[in-house]
Amino acid sequence: MILQFLFVGGEREPWLQTFEREYETKLGHHYRTEIVRLKPSRDDRSQADNKRRAEADLFAAKLKTTDFVVLFDERGASFTSVQFSKKFEQWLARGKSRIVFCVGGAFGFTDELRTRADVVVSLSSFVLNHHLAQAVVLEQVYRAISIQKNLPYHND
Repeated sequence: MILQFLFVGGEREPWLQTFEREYETKLGHHYRTEIVRLKPSRDDRSQADNKRRAEADLFAAKLKTTDFVVLFDERGASFTSVQFSKKFEQWLARGKSRIVFCVGGAFGFTDELRTRADVVVSLSSFVLNHHLAQAVVLEQVYRAISIQKNLPYHND
């Protein structure tokens, strides 16, 4: 099983790079883990639709038809950490070779990419900066694993 994280941007955020390395190591003790950074569109902020489409093309180029795709979007389903852990366990049981976790750029995802996803998950009722969302995704996936394996990390 491979856990792949597809993230837009973040290569210039030292705090995120440090956090990412720590969680890549933690996750790597349990599953092969790959973090792939996609270069954000250089279109101006006024070209949000163009940015979304360009970034969707980057995601589509990395996704395989056999992947189980989890897309994080403010319009997705909400879960507690324990509920997310149970969902994650169900996703693992599907027998796919990769689970791909996607965090888009500042303007989110296209409808086509949302449709391609096997599940769309909301991280919060707040809108989060995409860099912060990337950190939350890494931490929550690790938390889900720690809950499943009864590791001393999650406290009820």
